[in-house]
Amino acid sequence: MAGKRIVLTADRSLMTNYRGNFLYGFIACGPYDVLPEWVFDKVFCPAVETDPNTGEVKVAQVGLRRVESALLQGYKRDEVFLANPDYLEKSVGSDTKVVGINVMDPLGMAPVTTTMSPERLSYVAMKFKRMCAQIIQLKKKYNFHVVVGGNGAWELAKTDRMRIHGIDTVVVGEADELALDLFNDLEKNDAPELMHCFVKNIQNIPVIEGPTVNSLIEAMRGCGRGCDFCDVNKRSKKDLPLERLQHEARINLDYGFDSIWLHSDEMLLYGCDNKDFQPNYDAIMELWKGLKGIGANFIGTTHMTFSGVVADPKLIRDMSEVNEMHKNGRWLSTNLGIETVAPRLVDKHLGVKTKPFSNDEWGWVVREGAKILNENHWFPAATIIIGWPDEAPDEVQYTIDMMGDFRATGFRGLVAPLLYQDFGEKNSMHFGNLNEAQFTLFWKCWENNLRVINDIIPIILRNKTYGPPMKVFMYGILKVGTWAIMRYLRGLCKDLFNGRTPDEIIEKYARSRSVTAPVYTK
Repeated sequence: MAGKRIVLTADRSLMTNYRGNFLYGFIACGPYDVLPEWVFDKVFCPAVETDPNTGEVKVAQVGLRRVESALLQGYKRDEVFLANPDYLEKSVGSDTKVVGINVMDPLGMAPVTTTMSPERLSYVAMKFKRMCAQIIQLKKKYNFHVVVGGNGAWELAKTDRMRIHGIDTVVVGEADELALDLFNDLEKNDAPELMHCFVKNIQNIPVIEGPTVNSLIEAMRGCGRGCDFCDVNKRSKKDLPLERLQHEARINLDYGFDSIWLHSDEMLLYGCDNKDFQPNYDAIMELWKGLKGIGANFIGTTHMTFSGVVADPKLIRDMSEVNEMHKNGRWLSTNLGIETVAPRLVDKHLGVKTKPFSNDEWGWVVREGAKILNENHWFPAATIIIGWPDEAPDEVQYTIDMMGDFRATGFRGLVAPLLYQDFGEKNSMHFGNLNEAQFTLFWKCWENNLRVINDIIPIILRNKTYGPPMKVFMYGILKVGTWAIMRYLRGLCKDLFNGRTPDEIIEKYARSRSVTAPVYTK
């Protein structure tokens, strides 16, 4: 078999449209031995549309599309191939020189996965491991080179891990500018084992020319908020212009998607060039209207920050109006980071995440931001971090009290408690090290999530890809899944605290402190 000269792929947990709901991607972070694989593959994360004869995917991750476009500046169109990992044997052969792999969390070391699959093999890690086993066998037969890049590449940036997985080169950072030279060097067997690279000029980010998973395109890169636990801060903020985004959006709309999702590290900083981090209302509204105007039913975005929401409530309301969210009852989810509301930890770890507000106002900003988002039909999927290396038990109480306020006000959103992850792998938090206060916070988050999931099950079941039998099945899965999480936490509590129940632990941390919200007048 001849095969394609360059084959680009990703593990099966990424080669899916998640039934149009990015939140289903979190299921890949769960333990492989709990959810039957056919449920993962067929119910939550069916494969992207694929040509069964060639194994070519019709849509792919935006990162793979970027690399594809970069390579087409030097390779012929029929030499660069995007493959479904389940069909690699159809595209890899004697003419194959390089296999490029996009990764998100290949070894299950990221915070969501270590929290959802403690000391167990996650779906994302299992799918990556299975794909690598196949690639290793093909590599022995055809002698090509393997390069890996993407957000999770840092997990593989060690010689022993590379050797185990059959990898020749790992790229940490942004490969847009160097992709063509790198693949040429790989063909010559002259590429380094490890590369760290970042795009210097926005003009060097290649334009995608093929549809992407869930119609996701990049609106911007980088953030500038300066949180010390976040890898995104290694990138300078770059905003991609509207005309370019319209071009990439049309590719997805022409394919058949009816909406556009904008990937960003902080959407509300798009077009922002002021030191106060005040959102640029005009730039964001021009973007929203400019994309809606080319035929999208709605515009979604992956990430916001509560401080940006509170800084301009009118902007949030008007973004929702462009999407007609009040009129048609549509809710859109977006990710936001709370991390902690303990004043000392905010000062130490959150950089300028609170701007244009002060660090002391962060607890109020989060509460107010959650209210504004819910009033405008945005469904927050927020994160908090548990187990900061220097966290004192009484500091955890601030965030516990915040969760109490969320319950009292009927907050509609998920709060994902994530164990602290040290990228140096030295100070990471583990379940076995949780103290009573940290466990209480973890429990309170999942009490909130259980309440909210039960409330939104009817919305989840409206998914147009589900038939009546699937809706019944999904209802059961959601109920059983949330029950299993709480059951696990009850068992964990007994193991950690000498047989004591969660009720006995959390009673100690009932609202013991009043967190007074500062008054803010615009």
